[in-house]
Amino acid sequence: MGVRHQRASRQHLAYLAARMMAEDGVPDCSSARKKLSRQMGGGHDRDLPDDGEINSALRSYQALYQTEEQQDVFIRLRETALEAMELLQPFDPWLVGPVLSGTAGPHSEIQLQLFTDRCKELQMFLLGQQRIPCRFRERRVFLGGRQTQIPVVDLEFPGGQVEASVFNEQDVRINSRGNSSDGPIVRARLEKARALFEEALIAAEDNSALF
Repeated sequence: MGVRHQRASRQHLAYLAARMMAEDGVPDCSSARKKLSRQMGGGHDRDLPDDGEINSALRSYQALYQTEEQQDVFIRLRETALEAMELLQPFDPWLVGPVLSGTAGPHSEIQLQLFTDRCKELQMFLLGQQRIPCRFRERRVFLGGRQTQIPVVDLEFPGGQVEASVFNEQDVRINSRGNSSDGPIVRARLEKARALFEEALIAAEDNSALF
């Protein structure tokens, strides 16, 4: 396969992955790649687009097909993310995923990382929040070059679903990945997330003023 054809093929696959995330409720790039791999019969992982290629295609797709809808959803999810981070402030919350990157759509979850050695206290705290249903589970992530099991809390806020992955305090210095093929996770604490949200509001107002 020539370089030009290979690049075009990756771009096409990135577009298909982006459409899965925008329209079919596929939650993230890693899940979209896995679905593509299954559709291709497996064994083609090296040909699949990376996170950057998929997110670039997703932004293009949203700009073409979901401009107003995506902006409304994006603002609602950012507001809910800030609400969740303020609630979880004692447990060092960081915002990650599509709400932070600006690619969130109607099916996106709000993804947080918590860094605390007080996991039991976190559970008791959340169980005491009567207005916010929660569910505890575990998942595997790559952390510091090794796969490990971590606690996860699913929270049902009125403005959206929140998935909070719980790490030890010392893990804040290590950039985790959901899958061995994913890139490092970009994340932001509350103040940075709030500043990004304010920038998004200003940008939305500026765009509205043009029409």
